[in-house]
Amino acid sequence: MTDSLFLPAAAMGVFTSAAIYGYGFLNGEISPWRSFWKTLPVAIMAVFVITTGAWLLALALALSAIGDYFLSREEEKFTIGLVSFLTAHLLYIWLFWQMVLAVNFGWGQGAMLAYALIYGAFLWPRVGAYRLPVLAYIFVITIMVSTAFLLPAGYTLVRFGSLSFALSDSVLALEMFVITNPKTKIALSKLVWVSYIAAQGLLVLGLV
Repeated sequence: MTDSLFLPAAAMGVFTSAAIYGYGFLNGEISPWRSFWKTLPVAIMAVFVITTGAWLLALALALSAIGDYFLSREEEKFTIGLVSFLTAHLLYIWLFWQMVLAVNFGWGQGAMLAYALIYGAFLWPRVGAYRLPVLAYIFVITIMVSTAFLLPAGYTLVRFGSLSFALSDSVLALEMFVITNPKTKIALSKLVWVSYIAAQGLLVLGLV
């Protein structure tokens, strides 16, 4: 397959597999097929990125795919999935930092810090045994988004991708630890999935 065809083929694979998971397995029972379809979209992104030679980004995507797999399994695998995503975000931070030309803290970093403090305080009494992992995750994703806002003007898609990641994770925390109404949880899970896939896709498009 030529390089000119590989990007649209990868995009179609991501879209199709994400749709299959979102419509057929998102709120289904835990099963190998559910885990497969949840893991596949970002795994396809990782394979595509490898062909461009962006190894650090590919590794971050691969760790995200691993996180997707473990978050689709039993509840006791949640911490493993969280650690995988934490590591992926650290790689994103490292990748972004290499492209920062000047460190000028502005409204983007201030807004993200304020949001993290307020939302972290809201979640703290509600997450139980997951307090420390959730706190660590909030800390890391705050740095990730803040670093994205240090990038030059040409990286607008990366900024939107980082914000979409923050949205996805924020809604996921609501779904897991706060909301109890089943119908509301289903609606939130759809928003989590769409914003998450959008986040990863925007980061890939913005960086490759």
